[in-house]
Amino acid sequence: MSSSREKPQVKTIVMTAFFAAMIYLGIQSFRIPLPAAVGTPFVHFGHIFIMLSVVLLGTRGSMMAGVMGLLLYDVLNSYTHAIPNVFVSTLLNCFFAGTAFSLLTKKANGDGRKEFTAAVVTAVVYGISNVVIDFLWSTCELVILGSALPAALTAELTAIPATIINAVFTVIGIAVLYIPVKGAYRRVMK
Repeated sequence: MSSSREKPQVKTIVMTAFFAAMIYLGIQSFRIPLPAAVGTPFVHFGHIFIMLSVVLLGTRGSMMAGVMGLLLYDVLNSYTHAIPNVFVSTLLNCFFAGTAFSLLTKKANGDGRKEFTAAVVTAVVYGISNVVIDFLWSTCELVILGSALPAALTAELTAIPATIINAVFTVIGIAVLYIPVKGAYRRVMK
């Protein structure tokens, strides 16, 4: 006994799970190590898939997909120490980006070019949010673990270029993938 109202909900759940899987695979399958004074950062597709989930699933859906995909990666790759940071930063990044995209697409009023611009600008918002949150979180974490504030700031300033590189990679990825993925998503969700 299936109604037409249930079908979109099932598709939405399936697409959220799909994006969670793509986020996980985007990190697991494609990694280029980057030098940093703190941690072991790398360039990956995970943030691109989170951003695609922001523009296609909305704020709530992207939060769920992002948290599931990133935490799955962390648990399966011995990054459990990063889970609090990943959980909080993913929720905040998706909230900021989702809010920005929602506001910008309302102003676009159905204009495809303006929606594309909204997606790219939203990726910039996501990238900036990710850089700021990562910097603040990691600096606080180092201070809590016993580093002096100047030492923590210095360490994070040397590590932040890796996050900036990932942010730029995300913006480029959205500029390339938004239109084709949006078209495929709409066909699937019909």
